[in-house]
Amino acid sequence: MEAEIVVAADAAEALRLAAVEPARARQLAHAADRAARATGDRIGRSVAQRALGVAALQLRDLDEAVTRLRAAVSLARRSGATTLAGEARTSLASALALSGSAGSAFRQIATALRELHGPAAARARVQQAAILQELGRVDEALAAVRPALPVLRRAGDVQWEVRALNNRSLLHLERRAFAAAEADLLTAIELCVRHGLDLPRAYAEQNLGCLRAGRGEVPAALASFDRAEEHYRRLDMRVGSLLVDRARLLLSVRLVGEARATAEAAVAAYAEQRRINLPEARLLLSTVALVEGDLPAAEEAARQAAREFHRAARRELLALARHARLQVRMVRDRSSVTPAQARRCADDLARAGWLVPALEARLMAGLLALDRGRRTEARADLEQASRARSAGPAEARARAWLAEAMLRRADGHRSGALRAVAAGLRILEDQQALLGATELRAHMSAHRGSLARLGVDLALENGSPRAVYRWAERRRGITAVPRPVRPPRDPALAALLTELRATMTTMEAGGPTPALTHRQVTLEREIRDHCRRTDGCGTGPSRPGPPAIAELAARLGDAALVEYVELDDHLHAVTVVSGRTRLHRLGPLTEVTGCLRHLPFALHRLASEHTTAASAAAARTVLARAAATFDRALLRPLRLGDRPLVLAPSEQLRSLPWSILPSCAGRPVTVVPSARLWLDAVHRRTDRPGPVLVVAGPGLRDACREAEAVARRYPDAVRLLGDAAAADRVAASMAGARLVHVAAHGDLRSDNPLFSALRLADGPFTVYDLELLERPPQHVVLAACDAGRGQPVAGEEVLGLTTALLGQGTPTLTAPVIPVPDAETATLMDGYHAGLAAGRSPAEALAAAQQRTRDDGGPALAAAAGFVCLGAGLAPLTS
Repeated sequence: MEAEIVVAADAAEALRLAAVEPARARQLAHAADRAARATGDRIGRSVAQRALGVAALQLRDLDEAVTRLRAAVSLARRSGATTLAGEARTSLASALALSGSAGSAFRQIATALRELHGPAAARARVQQAAILQELGRVDEALAAVRPALPVLRRAGDVQWEVRALNNRSLLHLERRAFAAAEADLLTAIELCVRHGLDLPRAYAEQNLGCLRAGRGEVPAALASFDRAEEHYRRLDMRVGSLLVDRARLLLSVRLVGEARATAEAAVAAYAEQRRINLPEARLLLSTVALVEGDLPAAEEAARQAAREFHRAARRELLALARHARLQVRMVRDRSSVTPAQARRCADDLARAGWLVPALEARLMAGLLALDRGRRTEARADLEQASRARSAGPAEARARAWLAEAMLRRADGHRSGALRAVAAGLRILEDQQALLGATELRAHMSAHRGSLARLGVDLALENGSPRAVYRWAERRRGITAVPRPVRPPRDPALAALLTELRATMTTMEAGGPTPALTHRQVTLEREIRDHCRRTDGCGTGPSRPGPPAIAELAARLGDAALVEYVELDDHLHAVTVVSGRTRLHRLGPLTEVTGCLRHLPFALHRLASEHTTAASAAAARTVLARAAATFDRALLRPLRLGDRPLVLAPSEQLRSLPWSILPSCAGRPVTVVPSARLWLDAVHRRTDRPGPVLVVAGPGLRDACREAEAVARRYPDAVRLLGDAAAADRVAASMAGARLVHVAAHGDLRSDNPLFSALRLADGPFTVYDLELLERPPQHVVLAACDAGRGQPVAGEEVLGLTTALLGQGTPTLTAPVIPVPDAETATLMDGYHAGLAAGRSPAEALAAAQQRTRDDGGPALAAAAGFVCLGAGLAPLTS
């Protein structure tokens, strides 16, 4: 008898632990099952088998869960323990539902409810609600869980109370009742903390992340998902639903590469676990692949998802899968989709409660009807889509305003259409203001593309130079304006960056090993995730409007502003000269982009010490032909005389080395991301004195010679050369410096531009390091290959070293947009600083140094061609 009591206690303890510490529960349950078998204790075995089944359920082993729980039901029935059998059926129903056997699950839960009373029946109702929730029957699920909670509270059953709160929060989320969902989750987390419930807390944190994602609170959502992952990791669990939720959030801010990898991991996890959620993960993968442009993968994933939803009779999700397939067809061959097909898809989605997809399908129907000249049909579709502009998530409201803009345009109300575009852009810009991480703010701009493009198109139709200028400025990326506030010194981030530098230095010294490479990847992910969890600076507008022409003209003086605008592979330019604004239609971009593709090869040949005379001559011919083409297409039609130039290039022209154009030879030219940033940079120039810093990084033969030559021109210069050029010392000396010159290797990271770096003595000095500077330097020279070239990440968005410095408040920079030869760069930079010391502006000093250096030909010509002046470069530096 005493042995049976011990076995019963062990089995009950295993069952208690199964939902919170499944691995430990398994060990205890196996031991209890063996002991119960030895004594013939069927009740003890039933409890032990149920504990094993629940633990397997938590660990996503559905086959074992179903087997164990069926055994638990059978043993309880043979013992005549009706209540025990009903409780085991409750758990079995959950396993069957997750395995896709909805009919069997409902039969089990119905039987359980007849067998159970009081708290046990309340637990069964919570499980019934979870099954209904999995099947999308939200109203029935809420009705089931609502009366169960008070019973569980009175019984003091904390585990099931937390489970009920978690489940109900998701049901509230389905209805977008955020306040009710948040109240349930915060209560659940408080209970978990108080009672040490690690796994239920992971579920609650994950659900809280979904809530915050639904409200557009991206940093807070990422933080919640990270906390959930930490709890799951402690329990050695891989949870597919967390991967799905994270992938959706990453896709919402257009981090497409990461979203795809995460969605693929979710598909693999669900396939391994044979979960009913597998087709949902496939559907998400289809969406990500479509955004990425991988049409075969998108179509196949959507096809499989549709087949699986149809087999499971999940009509509400089948509508989503059919919409995904229609989107693929729309991208592949727009003419193959009819307005009626898109309209039916929108109706199905709306009936299933999918707000944003229904809006997209309705917008698709309107566009297709317009294409076919069916104005009445188009009007009906666009009017219906535009009704969502005042409620729902930011993306949905912005899309609704796009529909409204298209409707007004179709009616001939161009000014009204522009007002609608502006309203949609304000919604997305306010959303960006909530994001603290530069990367998230940049990628979020992808949502702005259709609206901003329509604004530019409407302005070009109107033909007003000032309107085109205003909308071209609105189209420029969010990183083209300074961050509203600089982040405070972040010790945790600084420590991670220091460890990354140490890891990279070890790799360079001894070569990459699997362990070091893994450590580098891990550290970069931790740095990225840490910064993504940073909140934005507030809830107001994230960017000021375009500066007024009169204000620009007053600051330009004798200079001319040229803002280039691309639309449908055609190039336009807006010029501001002496207060007069003009619009120029420059024609197709084809010839310009062709020359841009050949230009790097020609400059590389000229820069190489091993290029033959014949090859160098051919490279000079290519360079001359390209320069003439650029001049003829980009500057000569503007008729600007010999004025100094402020150039705001369009997307295709960002890496153009402007000094090679005959019209730019010897002329002061400064390049800016936008007119707004140029004006802000002019305002930020200061007479406040500061030190001069000269840095020489490792691995460049002439870096120290270049740095010493520069330093001799400034008697108060701080020299950080060789081993002294460590990141902490460089950062401390850069803060508030009057002038900084860095001669170092530059690394442009296309996979993650925020890890683009200058190579210092103790490792890479990244964009993240620059964003930690307490005060911006006034003028920075980056004599490092590609340092002036950013990496496009989302349409008009560019991230890199120079955009980071401009965004942090540095008024002027000089840097190369292509690789440059070491020795000739030293000569060019010596001439450049001679010009600065003589009182010339950065743009004047660079133009003069380039003019002198390029006459030497070969590598010197390549070095001269590579550098551009950025920001407020037309005024002399203060001393």
